[in-house]
Amino acid sequence: MTDYVGQTVDVLDCYEGRDAAITFTLYFCCLLSGFYPRKSKLHRSLQRIFKRLEDCRVVLRLYDDLTILRDLFTYELRPGERNWIVRLLKCLHYLSWLCYYPSEHIGWLGEMKMLDVDAKLWDFYTNFFWSSALLTSALWNAYVVLQYMVQQSYSVERKEEEKKSFIPWTAARNAMLATVRDGTEFMVAVNYLPRSYLWGSRLTYIQVGMFGTCSAFLRLFALFKFHHE
Repeated sequence: MTDYVGQTVDVLDCYEGRDAAITFTLYFCCLLSGFYPRKSKLHRSLQRIFKRLEDCRVVLRLYDDLTILRDLFTYELRPGERNWIVRLLKCLHYLSWLCYYPSEHIGWLGEMKMLDVDAKLWDFYTNFFWSSALLTSALWNAYVVLQYMVQQSYSVERKEEEKKSFIPWTAARNAMLATVRDGTEFMVAVNYLPRSYLWGSRLTYIQVGMFGTCSAFLRLFALFKFHHE
């Protein structure tokens, strides 16, 4: 019991863990709200919590640009990625996040009446780059899983020859979790786009809550299970 409490404190003590917990809570509220009539008091209360927690995450992300910039340069400056498909998807992923954060900040400042901009237009840009970042992440991680599965069929001699590029189980496991995690969040991100984009604005509260809760749960699971690796 003490170990569990200590582990929970460790996870919630870091930024990523706290953000995952807030995300899980807000999407769980959205999921619950879908089971009640829209005009009911409980539905409105749950949606109010959902929106307040969403606003909370927007404020917490105000300085995340620097983290993504650091990750991009760290990735670009290290020895070249052997697989050009993974490298391309990762670069597009980081560029999408680099566009996402300024778009969100400008849209937020527009809502606060600090900037004279079309807040809805910048909200569209934000959700578009959010969707792009999640899609590229899900694709590159799915490709890593596929590579791992292919490598398992190699002969012992070939495994020895390609030892340097061989994908370890821990990397494949993390890629599996990331594929499902970002894939389910991608479903939510596209829903925030206009109706002309795929399933934009078509998902119900239950569907949004289900996909969002699943994604946030996988984030928390990975932090609890593999936080010290």
